[in-house]
Amino acid sequence: MATTILSMAKGLFGAVLPGRNRARSGRVGLALGPDGLAVAMVGAAGEVSFCQFYEPSGDIGGLVKSVVKEHNWEHLPCSVVLHPAYYHLFLTESPVVNDAEMTSAVRWQVKELLDFPLSEAAIEHFLLPDDAYRGRKKMLYASALRKTALESLIEPFVDSGLDIDCVEIAELAVHNIISRLPVEGGGIAMVQLHDGEGFINLVEDGSLYLTRRLDIGLERFRPGGDNTEFLDALFLEIQRSLDFYEGQLGKGIINRLFYSPGIADTAAIGDFLSSQLGLNVSPLNVVDLNICTATSSEHLSHSTAAIGAALGPYASEGVSSAAS
Repeated sequence: MATTILSMAKGLFGAVLPGRNRARSGRVGLALGPDGLAVAMVGAAGEVSFCQFYEPSGDIGGLVKSVVKEHNWEHLPCSVVLHPAYYHLFLTESPVVNDAEMTSAVRWQVKELLDFPLSEAAIEHFLLPDDAYRGRKKMLYASALRKTALESLIEPFVDSGLDIDCVEIAELAVHNIISRLPVEGGGIAMVQLHDGEGFINLVEDGSLYLTRRLDIGLERFRPGGDNTEFLDALFLEIQRSLDFYEGQLGKGIINRLFYSPGIADTAAIGDFLSSQLGLNVSPLNVVDLNICTATSSEHLSHSTAAIGAALGPYASEGVSSAAS
């Protein structure tokens, strides 16, 4: 069983395993975290036909199996999204080696950053665009977690009836949605908040240039209450990221920011950030992509990563009109 599960992990960062068909009647996305499970189904035409968020359950595998059976999803390809709490994400220089040696070189490069033996680590990476950091050096992000942890996270879904062929990190799953949003020019910031932590992605022309963990969680936000401390801390984290993006990466100005979950309770977050940052700030609303059939907006807001994983990567060429 362990060998089978680890072979699935070769699809980490959204690279579907060879011989698998992403478009075979659609794709299911599963996003499991401490706060619950999000399940999304995207059809072959790219429409979100199902989206549901489930509170934490003792038998998560049984839940998924029943949903798969109910909707006749047996043998559909599936991407599993890892919650940020389950892995480390490191920014490091890209080793100067050929492509065939890159995976091994990255493992050795992040060895000293791990708090467990390299032999126990599942590690994958993705490169930043060539013009990041003003083109002075080639950089990459490497994700790492224990192999045993990866096995335990995927194991509940092995007998679900789905064909699990891809494991993704949350930052890239959410990026799959952001890269589909049309803009007139400039960059996009995406702030994803969870209980306990969050992250910000900074994107230009559909490419991810910076992703950074935010040491501030949504559990500190009290709808209708005094959130001065939370909002000030969030603002400072975002401003620090924007300054780094412009100063160190040498990129242009970010002119739009999206945040998630974009629900009524979090509207005050958007209002505050808009007033402090001077940006066009909006909740991330998947409905704006015109890819959703009838489904609850509340479930959509809590299922961003699952939807992004089911959608898969997107080439943004030709997208130039302003988002509504």
